[in-house]
Amino acid sequence: MDIIQKLIDTKEKLSQGGGEQRVEAQHNLNKLTARERVEAVIDEGSFIEIGAHIAKNGCGVITGYGTINGRLVYVFSQDYTSNGGSINLSNSNKICRIMDMALKMGAPIIEIYDSVGAEISEGLEVLGAYGRIIKKNAELSGAVPQIAIIAGACTGAAAISAAMSDFTIMVENSGELYINSPEKIAEAEENYININMYGDAVSGSKNGTAQLTAKDDKEALEVARRLIDYLPSNTLEISLNSGSEELSVTENALDEISKEKNYDIYEILNYIGDKDSLIEINGNHVKEVLTGLMKLNGVTVGVMATDKIENNEGISIKAIDKLTRFAKLCSSYNLPILSLVDTKGFRIALDEERSGLALSASKLLFTLCEAKVPKISLIIGDAFGSAYITLASKEAAFDITYAWPNARISIGEPEAVIKSIYKEEILSSDKPKDKEKEIIQKSIAEFASPYSAAEKGIIDDIILPSESRIRLFAVIDMLQSKRVISYPKKHGSILI
Repeated sequence: MDIIQKLIDTKEKLSQGGGEQRVEAQHNLNKLTARERVEAVIDEGSFIEIGAHIAKNGCGVITGYGTINGRLVYVFSQDYTSNGGSINLSNSNKICRIMDMALKMGAPIIEIYDSVGAEISEGLEVLGAYGRIIKKNAELSGAVPQIAIIAGACTGAAAISAAMSDFTIMVENSGELYINSPEKIAEAEENYININMYGDAVSGSKNGTAQLTAKDDKEALEVARRLIDYLPSNTLEISLNSGSEELSVTENALDEISKEKNYDIYEILNYIGDKDSLIEINGNHVKEVLTGLMKLNGVTVGVMATDKIENNEGISIKAIDKLTRFAKLCSSYNLPILSLVDTKGFRIALDEERSGLALSASKLLFTLCEAKVPKISLIIGDAFGSAYITLASKEAAFDITYAWPNARISIGEPEAVIKSIYKEEILSSDKPKDKEKEIIQKSIAEFASPYSAAEKGIIDDIILPSESRIRLFAVIDMLQSKRVISYPKKHGSILI
């Protein structure tokens, strides 16, 4: 046989994965094949495969590199049509090699999971195979963005690997993410357990393991492409800026929204950021706070917001943990943090205190203090006590603190503070209740006024809501050259 034709035939056979029948079975499950997933996420014609001929025991994964909108990206995609995409020594080496390349070249990596798990025939050595991959996940964490797509089964040690990524996207109906199988859980719980009760996209997004969900493979891959557009290639690059227009147009609708008691936080963000640019992260997990990436005149900004509609009981431990994780992500990839604040404080509940509310709050504030990225706080409503210090204070963590004219800033709930200050006058009155009401009505407007906070230097300025977009971009632009010199240390101990 002609050697050229032999190579062509070999490549054609390798590109077919596990063969026509298994490819058809994959399609019947409304799933793309491993190669189709790579071709969908990478720019057309840009994919270069690495290790394609490692077929003996190693064909359960496709690895290589290409571009997304012209930017270098690495990818591995488990091939369920080939031996169920099972992990063994050969293909784990392929995966580790492509992860090493992503780290050396300082480029993001997209990890597509769809595997039955370990190849049992390799015995204990397969544990080492998983261990090496997870070690690489740890090495890449905070150095280059890792985006995991759960397009099929991702169980046991693989679930730990995927969860270590910066972003985990689960495909509805086909994605499975858990450590212990339904059978083991059923045995331990002594009842029937359905996979949809804890390992699917819905439960994964609600418990925070999956940051994003998608209805099918194509949507998940499109989400991954969009995320790449929002992120720098590595931790040494600053936040991307794809816009250069002069911002001069005010958003007058925000002036009216600021007067409303029950507003839509998404509407506010759509006026402040570039239109329809918000990618909400962990949107189904703890809805009392919002975290997401958005563009502001082309610059990627990490947004943390407390939603007054959902946040009637205050910020819980789970909400704090959500904010902490997101702030750490922004810090890792030099993304400016914008904190929109409207909260009366941390949740008042015995269970929360017993579960370590103070420790969780300290972790969040430590993370924000430690982050060297630009940090701007905008108080759009209430900011009281410890919650103000954590989410808004420039003395503690933020570079600039602004407030809308409707903002209320106080060391505690204004009514309670006023009653404490004027306690003797109220109690000595003939009609304490009437006196209390009179004093509160007379003092409340001035007591928590943003003008008082501005006069004392607690906030940097009171801005018109309609000018928020202009003023915030000006600050972010100014802070891009921010440099912080810290005392040498390995790391803080508060998160241990």
